[in-house]
Amino acid sequence: MASLPPPQLPPLDGSIPVLPGFLDFHAANNPNHPWALFPSVLEKGTQAISFSDLAAATHRIAHAVRPDREGVNGEVIALIIHCDTVLYVATLIGIVRAGFVVSLALRTKRLPRSIYGS
Repeated sequence: MASLPPPQLPPLDGSIPVLPGFLDFHAANNPNHPWALFPSVLEKGTQAISFSDLAAATHRIAHAVRPDREGVNGEVIALIIHCDTVLYVATLIGIVRAGFVVSLALRTKRLPRSIYGS
């Protein structure tokens, strides 16, 4: 990976909402900095997902779950998803970007069997 300058850090004074604000800040100010690093399967070393890659993915997810932001902002939804961390974070931020509030306080003991199996 090429040498990058030190990243600019977002203000912590509350002027930027955490999600998706911090991601948007990094995508604008540190677009090529890695958000996540993985061992490369194609060559020796690592491969990265940059802040700009993650931000673009969250915009695609937001449009998929709420095209043209139709409907009411602030609706609460539950997110039940079984996937890797990268997809989970992109999906969570994309749903927030779409204007939804995500309920993460789900207890599987209380969910109907039709959701989590027998």
